[in-house]
Amino acid sequence: MFIFLTDSCCNSVTKIKSYKEDSVTISCPYESEYQNSLKYICRGTRPSTCLQQALITSDNKENGRFRLDDDKVLGKFTVSITRLTRRDSGLYLCGVQRNSGRDVFSAVELQVKGENLSTHKHFNLLFSVLLQQLTSP
Repeated sequence: MFIFLTDSCCNSVTKIKSYKEDSVTISCPYESEYQNSLKYICRGTRPSTCLQQALITSDNKENGRFRLDDDKVLGKFTVSITRLTRRDSGLYLCGVQRNSGRDVFSAVELQVKGENLSTHKHFNLLFSVLLQQLTSP
């Protein structure tokens, strides 16, 4: 359970785990009434400054390793982060701008672990097979 000391926004936190160098997609649901509203994501726990510190918005759909896609039919936007590092670990806030009143938020905690060993095992196996094929008569 998270306690936000300065701002409060979210009753629950969605937890996502991934690995260094992998990609992850964060899903941020919203109500149909916000279909045409600005969507954004930021790091941290402060809704009051989230939009100003947004990593990416629905107006600027790509920014370096970040990409935002808005599925208005399903009522969710997704943020993809590529080439993860351990520094990407932490709390993120998904925000939807409202015309009046406070924006709507949901919270996500991302944990980035060391390298995905299954990827290395797969690569090593593939490399071994290729090496055998190249060296066999």
